[in-house]
Amino acid sequence: MRQTAIFWPMLAHVLLVYIVYLVMLKRRYGAVKSGEARVSQYKLRSTEPASSVTVANNLINQFELPVLFHVLCLALFVTNGVNYLTLALMWLFILTRY
Repeated sequence: MRQTAIFWPMLAHVLLVYIVYLVMLKRRYGAVKSGEARVSQYKLRSTEPASSVTVANNLINQFELPVLFHVLCLALFVTNGVNYLTLALMWLFILTRY
């Protein structure tokens, strides 16, 4: 097994973060454009419309537990610990994030 295969799940997570940013941008822009929210409301999350709060919460979550995921992936790469089981577990973790 190639040790560099561990970087594919990491890349998939980075892609997920960009997708969440795009969804949040679209929802916030739509809320401002429709008059549901003002730009100043986004300074405090408590006044943010519910449609974009869920995406904002998802984005915050992407920087909590997945940080440990990235550290573990790098540790597996450095210690040559990448095998089919660890790679499958990393992909499983990423699939649960989507």
